[in-house]
Amino acid sequence: MRKQIQSLVTHKSTLLTAAALLVASVLFAQDIHYSQYWNAPYNINPALTGVFRGNTRFSANYRNQWSSVPVEYMTFTGAVDHKFPVRGDRNGFFAGGFNFNYDQAGLSRLHLATLGLNGSYTHKLSQSTFATIGALASFNQRGFKIQDLTFDNQYNEPRGQFDATFGNGENFPNFTRIYADFGTGLNIRIQNPTAFDVVEEQANRSRIDFGAGLYHFSRPDQSFIKDKKSALLMRLSPYAIGVLMLNKDFDLVGGLSAQFQGPYREFVGMLGGKAHFNTDRNKEFAMQLGVGYRFHELSDAIIPGIELHYKQWQAGFTYDINISPFNVATNRRGGPEFSLRYIIVKVPVLSPFKVCPLI
Repeated sequence: MRKQIQSLVTHKSTLLTAAALLVASVLFAQDIHYSQYWNAPYNINPALTGVFRGNTRFSANYRNQWSSVPVEYMTFTGAVDHKFPVRGDRNGFFAGGFNFNYDQAGLSRLHLATLGLNGSYTHKLSQSTFATIGALASFNQRGFKIQDLTFDNQYNEPRGQFDATFGNGENFPNFTRIYADFGTGLNIRIQNPTAFDVVEEQANRSRIDFGAGLYHFSRPDQSFIKDKKSALLMRLSPYAIGVLMLNKDFDLVGGLSAQFQGPYREFVGMLGGKAHFNTDRNKEFAMQLGVGYRFHELSDAIIPGIELHYKQWQAGFTYDINISPFNVATNRRGGPEFSLRYIIVKVPVLSPFKVCPLI
């Protein structure tokens, strides 16, 4: 990224700016990511499309990071997916959906807007095992603004300060870039074999999903500079997310997600417990408490969180407590993250074939 100079006079302010620019340069080529990765399935694997109990799922995610420094990061995701049973196919179903992502970072307002179409097919391998293959095609717009940026040419060296009347000396031919992108993935679901009956879903909650998504395999060009190509690095995102039912009223929940994109590495783990206060059909109420930990080359954040589940609704909140060297600027304040989900469950019509639902 081009060098930026902030007109700040105190040592603390200069330190904040330097740290912010360092992080911005490190994260420039990385994809968006959520601490609640289990509640943002489209961003870790398109094969998780349709892998839920019900017919139609609406979901939203919002993340605000580092608001305590001048270069806060904001990310939003909205998505919907729906199952399409195939008459005569007793061992599987198709699913499809749309998702929208918007991410904005830093003083440059570097942003990425994506509109994606997901599709998947789930096939029953055994009474307790399902395999899902998925694909993603998206339309993307990346851009930035320079109104709030400062440049080295605007530094008045004799006076030792920034001068806004100086020209920035830069010539940006493009402020936006539009490109298509593609991804694919595979998910394996293992669940209790007696969980096929809708009536028994609360009595057999144990399950595990594991797999991996592969994004940007077409390596789209995201450069803003003419005749200088900058191919977007492919991203591999393996994960495992599970629920272990300990008794009628309590589950152990956990997961691990990894992101590999060129030289960048990120790992997020989560462990928690989920208490069920009511398991009656259409009266379900549960609360989940957990803590996560994210690290890459260095320790990054501790992530406590809470989720509430009521009937077909789910709402989650986590907060990143920054423990990386960047905490000199953030004072350990990483940022809040919210998730919201609603699932439509239709009463199945009696027919000569049976669709295998997932819990």
